[in-house]
Amino acid sequence: ARAVCVCACTRVLCVCACVHMYIVLMSVLHVQDYTNALRTLHQTQSLECSALTVQFLLAIDRVDSAMLEVKRMMEEDEDFILTQLAQAWLYMAVGGAKIKDAFFIFQEAIDRHGTTAYLLSNQASCHVLEGKYEDAEGLLQDALEKDANSPEVLVNLIVVSGKMSKPAEVSRRYISQMKDSHPDHYYTRDYLAKEGEFDRLASNFNASVSA
Repeated sequence: ARAVCVCACTRVLCVCACVHMYIVLMSVLHVQDYTNALRTLHQTQSLECSALTVQFLLAIDRVDSAMLEVKRMMEEDEDFILTQLAQAWLYMAVGGAKIKDAFFIFQEAIDRHGTTAYLLSNQASCHVLEGKYEDAEGLLQDALEKDANSPEVLVNLIVVSGKMSKPAEVSRRYISQMKDSHPDHYYTRDYLAKEGEFDRLASNFNASVSA
C-alpha cells in the first residue's frame, strides 16, 4: 500500500512540475515553434510531457522519433491512458493497417473511461484516413452532442464536409464557429492568414486590371 501511495504521489508531483512548463509550451506553440517546444519538453521525463512530445514530433513528421518516445512510455507504464493515446496517434501517422489498431485503442479508452467528444473525434479521424467519410460524419455528429464547441470536432467537420462535397454554407458555418470561439487555434490562425493573403492577391489583381 505504501508503494502505491508513493507512486501516486510521484505522479502528482510530476504533474505539478509540468504546470509551469505547460504554460511556457502554450506560449511557444502560439507561433507553432515546435523546435523550442521539444527543447523545453526534454527537461522532464514525465509521461504527461512525453505525450506532448509525441504530438509535436508527429506534427513535424518525425515518426521515427515519436516511435522511440512511445516505446519509452510503454516501458514505463503501458496501461496509462496517455501512453495508449500516444500509441494511437503514432498508429494514425504510420497509416495502413495500423489505422484500425488506432481506432480500437480509442474504442478501448471509451469503454474504460466513457465517451467524450475528443475520443469520438479521434475515431472519426481514423475513418477520414481510411476514406470512410460517412462513418466519420456520424461519429462527429455524436461528438457534437457531447461538446458542440470542440475545436477538434469542428475542424474534422470542416474536412469531412469538403470531402463529401457538402454545400459551401455547411463548411462556412463551422469555419465561422471556429473564428468566433477559437480565434487562437492553429487552424483558425492558419485559415485567417491564407484568407488575408487571398484578399491581398485579389486586390492587387483587380488594381492591375483596372489600370
